[in-house]
Amino acid sequence: MIVNFLSVNTTWNREKVVEIMCKMNFEAVFLDLPEHFEPFLANGIIPTADLGNSQDLKACEPILKFCWEKGISVYCYLDTKASKERNDVQVEIARLVLRSKIAKKIDLKEWKKIIFRDIFLRDSSCEYIEMKVRENLKEENACLNLPLKVELALERDFKVERIVVYDFKRPIDRLYEIALRELSGEDVSDERWLEIIRRHISFVDTVVEVGYEDACKFVWI
Repeated sequence: MIVNFLSVNTTWNREKVVEIMCKMNFEAVFLDLPEHFEPFLANGIIPTADLGNSQDLKACEPILKFCWEKGISVYCYLDTKASKERNDVQVEIARLVLRSKIAKKIDLKEWKKIIFRDIFLRDSSCEYIEMKVRENLKEENACLNLPLKVELALERDFKVERIVVYDFKRPIDRLYEIALRELSGEDVSDERWLEIIRRHISFVDTVVEVGYEDACKFVWI
């Protein structure tokens, strides 16, 4: 049995994951963290994280403490290269936000380029993620944010249940939604792209004002 929790990287949302986990008997947990964290976590140690992974690691602390208390095995399914690529994308998007604010103009071509590239990189890492999970599966397993492609591949051999713990409606989530639609052949107008990019810039401004964790509680329609 595999339960895939779809959860945003905030402490308060991961606490909701733990509330559900308390009602089940998991033997292994697979986290969307870089693989080089795994030896530390296996020994009950919170490793030092760089800026790109600090929020993800902080958010996972409620799950980690629960696993350590219950003796649940912890695995990290992102290889080092994939983790670095994701961090690089975050930096590039942050630069685009800053550039857009300074120039008061959005370079839509550059926004699309980095988001499409990220989608390709995430898709290319799915095979490794599936292998990592398959090699370490126990009878009852919890996974955090497994990609849909991996989830569907695992369903061929295992019972997989998806539990949505966060309604992903942040502007950045919407950007990836329309990017996937466009990649599938749908015509998405430039106006729609620009509208959501502006909302993402507003989201970043809100993060500066109230912090990331609180900003993720707001309803971003």
